[in-house]
Amino acid sequence: MQYRRSPLRLSRLPAAAATERRSRTKQGARANVVPKPSTSQRKRSGTKGGTRGETGASKSLQKALRILLYMGDNGPALGVTQLASGLSLNKTTVHRLLHAMEKFELIERNPESDRYRLGLKLHELGTRAVESRTLRTEAHRFLMELSRASHETVSLAVPGPGGVLCLDRVDSRDSIINVRTPIGARFPPHCTAAAKAILAYLPEDEVEPIISIMGLTSYTAYTLTTLADVKKNLREAAERGYALDRQETERGLSAVAAPIWSRDGHVIAAVGMAGPTLRFRGKELARKIALTMETTAKISASLGHNDSSREGF
Repeated sequence: MQYRRSPLRLSRLPAAAATERRSRTKQGARANVVPKPSTSQRKRSGTKGGTRGETGASKSLQKALRILLYMGDNGPALGVTQLASGLSLNKTTVHRLLHAMEKFELIERNPESDRYRLGLKLHELGTRAVESRTLRTEAHRFLMELSRASHETVSLAVPGPGGVLCLDRVDSRDSIINVRTPIGARFPPHCTAAAKAILAYLPEDEVEPIISIMGLTSYTAYTLTTLADVKKNLREAAERGYALDRQETERGLSAVAAPIWSRDGHVIAAVGMAGPTLRFRGKELARKIALTMETTAKISASLGHNDSSREGF
């Protein structure tokens, strides 16, 4: 008896079951796919166009500035190898930054020696920076700080036509001063600390004409009324670096003043502090002298002065 093997038939799944199976398959495929980050996410994570590029630019700028400062301190002319060694930078990086700065005239290259030096554009920028700082504008904030720290009235004096003029003043509410020099008026040159702080550093042949204009008027019993005494007082002021008014202008009023130096080492102004004599004695006077000299040093530095040498009357 022969048996015939009947062919196998694949039965179809019901439609609902097939749909469910396809759905599970698609969900599994989606579960294995990592979603693409959004544009904002890529920027936050530091991808191209985000903070990583900005950080690189910032680092390049810092390296370029380091090169400029290093050349300023170790110039006048340096090669790529010297700069790379001195700053611990890659020679390729140094060459690239020098080439970029050369385009803006911040750096100049000597084609014969292949060395680099600072460009004249830096001098031009530096000159403009100094010129943009007028004395009164630059000094005023320091006068405010000094008045607040000392609780005294402070003033800014400058040499002018026929004497020493008051350019600026900050009055203190804690001090009552009867004799005030208005802005634009002259300080008596022989008895006020602000004027003496300037005269102490002028040539002697310039001092006498200034004193002769206003004369040696006696304001109190402490006023110096002879030219010899005034000159001696000016020499003492130049030696110690500050001038004093010991009740010479008004009884019961004392003052201290120190000079302001220009970029080229000349006295161009002075800062004076005045108040009741009782507050200008002993340790309190020493503190006010220190505050005044600290203030004039800051103003001088802001105007480009960096020379500690002092030549006086």
